[in-house]
Amino acid sequence: MNVRKSLAAALLATATLLVAAGCSDDTSDTVSSAASDASAAVASAASDAKQAVVGLSSDDAQVILRKAVDPATSSEEIEAVVDTTNPVTKGALIAYAKGSNMAGYTPDVYTVTEVKDEGDNKAVATVAVKSPHAPQPVDITLAYTKVDGDWKLSGDAVTQLTSMGGQHGG
Repeated sequence: MNVRKSLAAALLATATLLVAAGCSDDTSDTVSSAASDASAAVASAASDAKQAVVGLSSDDAQVILRKAVDPATSSEEIEAVVDTTNPVTKGALIAYAKGSNMAGYTPDVYTVTEVKDEGDNKAVATVAVKSPHAPQPVDITLAYTKVDGDWKLSGDAVTQLTSMGGQHGG
């Protein structure tokens, strides 16, 4: 319900801006600018609404991921951001973090660009990975899961990362 109200408010603001711009004596550049601003407001509201539905924002997903792949993250901190139901997951991630960091894949090369709801306390994030060996970032998709009320990087995502580790010497 809050999502609908936010989106409705953004649409109302857009309509108001367009009507005000159309009724004024301003040039077409001003009208175009007002329309552009209104479109940005609607896009922002839609993005916020989407994140509210998922419950995991791109920023939160990025914080989780960067903490998980940071070799300085303690074992206890990993348990807070990674689903370690499978006992192999934590050790594999620690090894990946150390190896990938030495290969130039430091936590700051991972940028979450989008999060999508997968239902049943699951989400997937599109992550742009800026490689020290390629001119353009490469997008990968990593899974997140909600465990005991907290979003965490899934064990499947850790398996995916560790399988990529050998591809770049990390």
